[in-house]
Amino acid sequence: MDEAYTMNSLKDIIQRCHQRHEKPLRQRKTKVTPALYKGLPYNFSVYCAWRYPIRLYELEQADISFMPIGRAPYHDHGPEDFGGARFLKRQNREDWKSGIWHRSWGVQVYTGVPSARDGAQWHDIHFKYEAICNAPDAVLTCIDALVSAVANPLLTLTKSGGLRFSCRVQNYLHQNTNEAKQYIYKHIPTSENPHHRDVYLEILGDKGYSGWDARYEILIGNLLDPPIIAKEVLFASIDTLRATLHQPAPPEETELEPSTQTTPIVASFGSTNLNLARVAFLKRGFSYVEEKDGIYHWRRSDGSIDDGHILLWEQDGDVWVRTAIPDTGLPMEATRITDIWDDTGILLPVPTTGLPVTDEILAVREAKLSPLGIKRPSPILHKQEGENEVYGTLEENAVHMQRVFSRDVRILGLIAEVGGGKGYAAESYVLNDGVISLSEKSSLSKETEQRFQNRNVSSVAHRKPRHYLWEQVKNIPAEIRMANPFQHGNVCEDPKRCEALEKKGGNPNESICPQCPVYTECQQRGYLSQPTALKSAAAQILNPIRLFLDPRHAKVAAEILEFVDGTERLCIVDGADADKLFVKCEISKDTLEGWRVNWHQCTLGNFANALLNALEIKGGIDDNPIRRVRTAVQAFQGQAATLIEQMGQVNITGRVVPREFVDDETEKVLAHFAIEFEGGAAAYIPMDTDAAERLTAKGLPVFELQTFESNENMKIPMSMTQAVELGILDTSTLPKIRAFPTVYPDPNWTLWHQLKRFFEYYMRDADAPILWTGKEMRFWVPPVLHPSVKRLLFMSSTLSKPDLRRVFPDEEIEVHHIKPTAWLPGNRVFQIRAGIYPRQTILNYDTDWQTLGMSEIGQRFFLGIQAEIEKDPNVQHAIITSAPVTLHLQHIAAKENVCSVEGFKRTETLKDTALEAADVIWIVGAPYWSPGLTWRRTQILFGNGEKPLCYDGEAEFGVYKDERIQRVYERDAVGLLSQIIGRAGLNRLPNKTIVLLTSLPLPCIADRPETSLFDWEDFEVAGGLDKLPETIATRERFETERDNLTAESGREKVEQILGVSRSQANRILMKFRDGKPLRVPLRDQIFSQLAKGEKKTAELIDIIDGHPGSIKNELKRLVDTGEVVKVRRSMYALPPST
Repeated sequence: MDEAYTMNSLKDIIQRCHQRHEKPLRQRKTKVTPALYKGLPYNFSVYCAWRYPIRLYELEQADISFMPIGRAPYHDHGPEDFGGARFLKRQNREDWKSGIWHRSWGVQVYTGVPSARDGAQWHDIHFKYEAICNAPDAVLTCIDALVSAVANPLLTLTKSGGLRFSCRVQNYLHQNTNEAKQYIYKHIPTSENPHHRDVYLEILGDKGYSGWDARYEILIGNLLDPPIIAKEVLFASIDTLRATLHQPAPPEETELEPSTQTTPIVASFGSTNLNLARVAFLKRGFSYVEEKDGIYHWRRSDGSIDDGHILLWEQDGDVWVRTAIPDTGLPMEATRITDIWDDTGILLPVPTTGLPVTDEILAVREAKLSPLGIKRPSPILHKQEGENEVYGTLEENAVHMQRVFSRDVRILGLIAEVGGGKGYAAESYVLNDGVISLSEKSSLSKETEQRFQNRNVSSVAHRKPRHYLWEQVKNIPAEIRMANPFQHGNVCEDPKRCEALEKKGGNPNESICPQCPVYTECQQRGYLSQPTALKSAAAQILNPIRLFLDPRHAKVAAEILEFVDGTERLCIVDGADADKLFVKCEISKDTLEGWRVNWHQCTLGNFANALLNALEIKGGIDDNPIRRVRTAVQAFQGQAATLIEQMGQVNITGRVVPREFVDDETEKVLAHFAIEFEGGAAAYIPMDTDAAERLTAKGLPVFELQTFESNENMKIPMSMTQAVELGILDTSTLPKIRAFPTVYPDPNWTLWHQLKRFFEYYMRDADAPILWTGKEMRFWVPPVLHPSVKRLLFMSSTLSKPDLRRVFPDEEIEVHHIKPTAWLPGNRVFQIRAGIYPRQTILNYDTDWQTLGMSEIGQRFFLGIQAEIEKDPNVQHAIITSAPVTLHLQHIAAKENVCSVEGFKRTETLKDTALEAADVIWIVGAPYWSPGLTWRRTQILFGNGEKPLCYDGEAEFGVYKDERIQRVYERDAVGLLSQIIGRAGLNRLPNKTIVLLTSLPLPCIADRPETSLFDWEDFEVAGGLDKLPETIATRERFETERDNLTAESGREKVEQILGVSRSQANRILMKFRDGKPLRVPLRDQIFSQLAKGEKKTAELIDIIDGHPGSIKNELKRLVDTGEVVKVRRSMYALPPST
């Protein structure tokens, strides 16, 4: 906007204020986009004013302190911990949790000290709408004077029709008292409030804050560049207006005016339900008083009684309210808060009368109404028509898998459903004289070892990390542990130091272990005994999952894969996703800075300096450093050999001094000089090899140095092991080890090799998976298959041949798909067919933007689930849903017939028995992954492609415009859901029921004959699971009859089948008889049009048969459920997978 100001540019400002007061603007939600090269994986664009999105880093660079706010009308305020010390220090995006920014709808800017720049404090001068109404000319004159006094004025039209002049004032801070803030007001006493005043102008300075969101409109100026104004100039204009409008109360009344003191409300009441109840009270104008013995006391803000006679407490999962005084609008007997207000977001209890249903539901139950007469969402999941799937048995599949295990191909894929017997087949292979090395997640290793032993595989060895069981034994006194080492199952008595040294690039086997008091015992039955045991074992169980693919583990892989009796091992990777096969590489800023200092004026120091310069050039958050890093690597290509050598060494400061040593036996001079190293260590420089051996035999340290100058400080490169042996580096304590420099012990896998492999694979800069956090650089490279691996088998339920081809482009690959196994009798799955239901639809993000309540559909789901749980105490239930939803289910989890309530991600670490114990498993909603994680995984897999990635979409609903990102999200979500169902053991255990409340299509599950697709309305008609199959069959019969309706059908039949009125049936028949088809639902019409490409709202309204308002409402609903993507304003498209 042009910052030049004239009165003509504001001649209509008063009219605009009135218009805004009558017709306010609406907030806009914060937009999230990738910021893939800085500390956070997100870029948050906040609408700080109408059509005025600003990225948070721009606010930071402008020295503006800010906080996120929620959605109006009830939550357009900052987090509850916005005050205190935050008023004294600038608040940036990282001072608030990332999840809050995802749910934000604007910001509030701190005035005063936090947003100061160069001694000028931020001030906001608010001209209230009342002032504009009462004295428009005076207000306009004041604003004209302020705007004319500065070169870059910042004037904003507020959400209510007022005006705000923002500025920084040099060497001045306006006080934070009522009298100071309410600088201009008119004292207007009323019978209800003798101290009432109309505030005309408010000044916010010290400990203040102002709202900035899309309801505000910047008329002149730039939020990022407010003017700096002198105090005298500012108040000259304001005081002129004050002289005209200010009408304070008489002094005697001012003295009698009560001070407004409120009890600070605590940040949390201790539970999700109480926090939601707190929001409900505050929203209705109640004031918090205090808490006593778990009871929260409140009062009405406009009441004269201040003693907290309104009581709030939680008991047995219900929140109760009562008041001890009448006329508060609340009951005087204890009453559930959900019986008083229906918008609290607290999960309702099941009424004593049973599951609440509508009259239409009751009519369908009594066969008085067609099931099609109930309003229900359109289905998005359908069973595939075609030939029936052939299902195998575990025994048949085991035979098939044995044939796969014997294939002579270097890369094999064995793709089978979870629970399909892959582990059983591996055990059988060993029993049939095969030998394997099985790498998998460490959380599953113990269970896998037990399974092998249960099948009498006697030759099995589990390679345990040094820290194995250390947490369980570390508090046992050392003298007791050392008296009988490893008796508690741990494999190392000093894992912290060993792992710290290993992380620095050292070798604890050489530098720490030989000095350990239980060194001999460790070689016999501790960590150091494992290589020998593993070599002779028929079944090796290994971690990590990339052991054969990550060169950092090359030495370990070579040891354990060494042939015994000429037998070649089959290497198996169990359960890895495609992106998890890539190797994560990291280099810290501390390491680079250490290289820059310790290798100053050396090749490695120059390289580290070049990398730091490339990474730390100041720029926008979208500034991509990859090109600069790529250039730096290319510039040092000719010095690669030197870099590799120096990355494997420590560079020690030392001084060569004359120090002769004569052998007292032979009287031969063994050394003329010695090196004095930093820290006090020293070593002789031997005359020759024989001298070195003689000195070593006498226990004296030696270090061979070819060229040197006496009595001059110099840098001496050596291996870390040498530095430890010479006493230069002290491994005696953990802090000392952590202070070591970092080296790369493998000369074939240094940072140089990693960066070269990265840039050779990811030719484009834009989507390459690299992240600079300000503290470290992370990037991912394709795996390096260990040369000792002759055959590598991937067992997975999600991998595909293209995935393996992408990871191993130059290897021979075979992929074998195993038939899904048949389920045992009595097992059944009910899958909802009308919505994905991510957590954003299960929870209501409009109840309170920090404490989330249940949405309407969430209430319906869990009311039905509670009713089913309470129906029969002998039936065991498990509930799996998103972690934030589980916070509402603690009272359900406490029931005796509920064996588990878990978040989706927690199920990955659950034992199979936890799921097998349940008779009914409720899976509620779709899993959620942060968009940054999905973006990163997609970059790893597809960042080397020619086509750039598009990051647009509705990430909170798991909907992305780019089909590759969508594929990654769905692979993760479908994979997790399939894993949960597979681990329930339907092919091994009978009479189990799974209710899946998401319409994500699951391979080998949705199309099974035992799976029924249903609507939640079907469940409500059935009244529970026992009659649900019958209800589904009835509804499907009516749908079939509906599809067979023609113009010849009778009116009564149309009424009966569709559940419509007589007049509606007549209209339907008239359309048939006019040759017009039965009206297609709006959803289906929208889908049909969007299948042809993106469409604007206006285009859809022109094409679709329906009321424009109904079409807009249906579009909004489809966007909320993730079935349609809002590409941009008024532009819609189908999700990539549709």
